[in-house]
Amino acid sequence: MQDLFLHVFVAIDDHLQGLTASGRCHLPDAPDRKGSISELMTIATVGDILEQPNDELWFELVKQNHADLFPCLPDRTRYHRILLACERLFADFGLSLANAEHEEYAIIDSIPIPICRGARYNRPREQVEASGGRGSLGWVMGYKLHAVVSAGGMFKRFAVVGANVADPTVAKVLLDPRVDDLSAVLGDCAYLGCGITAPSRSNAKKPMPWTASMRKTRKMIESVFSRMVRCGLLVFGQLNSFRSVRTKVCRKVAMHNLILYLTH
Repeated sequence: MQDLFLHVFVAIDDHLQGLTASGRCHLPDAPDRKGSISELMTIATVGDILEQPNDELWFELVKQNHADLFPCLPDRTRYHRILLACERLFADFGLSLANAEHEEYAIIDSIPIPICRGARYNRPREQVEASGGRGSLGWVMGYKLHAVVSAGGMFKRFAVVGANVADPTVAKVLLDPRVDDLSAVLGDCAYLGCGITAPSRSNAKKPMPWTASMRKTRKMIESVFSRMVRCGLLVFGQLNSFRSVRTKVCRKVAMHNLILYLTH
């Protein structure tokens, strides 16, 4: 466990120091501060790696059982407030781990993040950003995670939007034809007309090339999403705001990329 904490802390702290040195962010450095940003992000990330279902319980366990590693930590409520403020840091850290990958293809797809189903669908709710939409899980109320992943399974770009936003709409934001080779991005039929490579419909007059190798590569994003659903990484329980949902997604993406980074 100590080795895991150490490896994760070094990766996160090196990244944050690089951001600070480049002037991209300014982290608080008060001398009486309880717990650094690197320490708190490390605790949250290790908890995600170990699939801890309760952030509050995990934080208390770390305070009690790993006081030698984290001798000075804030109270529970401040820990959660700091994590919410670290949304962009988690995202930037996770995506930075994928920048070293240079592969022939990238893959784009989306997956629902439901906040309710069934009889709760039509109830009024405070999360006005949530919407009803149809996906692989049927009709859901909530959001969608749109992602571009490498052929090796690392998240390269992602966005969280309402469940009713169409896939091509988000694809045009995530992909920039001025800098991206859209022909090297693989998608399913939902992305036809976006300029990316996708299997043509059966009645297409000019079918696009779609080889067995492309079909096999595109399944990588399905494997990534399947693992995140199977391990409960996209099941967040009762969250009170869209900001909480975004922060959770950023944490899971960072954790996923970090595991691949440390194991390859």
